Parts: sequence; structure tokens; C-alpha cells
Amino acid sequence: MSRRHLFPIVVILAAAFVAGLLAVSRTVALGRPASAATASDPAIAFRLKKLDRFEQSLRRQLARTPKAQQSTVYRHAPSVSTSWSQGEDDHEEDDRDD
Repeated sequence: MSRRHLFPIVVILAAAFVAGLLAVSRTVALGRPASAATASDPAIAFRLKKLDRFEQSLRRQLARTPKAQQSTVYRHAPSVSTSWSQGEDDHEEDDRDD
């Protein structure tokens, strides 16, 4: 094998090695737990308190509304049955002479 062919092969293998190292490093980074720098605890507590207040207001509003007698009636379409016979058609006229 000449040096002219050897150099591109070495460059391609080196690029594949670097791409593999990059893929492995990103895969390992996915397995780490999330750091606390992504979201602060006071911000989460504030949002939770706000959601709790909203939930309580919805519950109060639901309690104030009168309970109407609503019933849901389910009506199914009538089932259609079709008959299929493998033999001769029943509506054909007989070809016999009587």
C-alpha cells in the first residue's frame, strides 16, 4: 500500500475516532443527574404555591355552581346484519320446467 493511499485512510479513521469520542461523552452526560442550576428552589416553590391557589379557586368555583341534573344518554346505531351465502342466490328463478 502506498503512502498516497495510507494518508486518507488514517485521516478517515481519526475523524471516526473523534466522532466516537464525542458520541460517548454526550451519552455519558445524559446519565448524570440534572444540576440544581437549571431551576432554583424558590422559583419552584413560588410556582407550586401559585398553582395551589389556582386549584383552590377552581374548587371554590365548582362548589358555588348549582348541580344540575344532567344525564347523558348513549344511543347506539342499530346494528345491520348482512347475510352472505356461498351457494346460489336465493332470488334467482329456477330453470326447471314444471
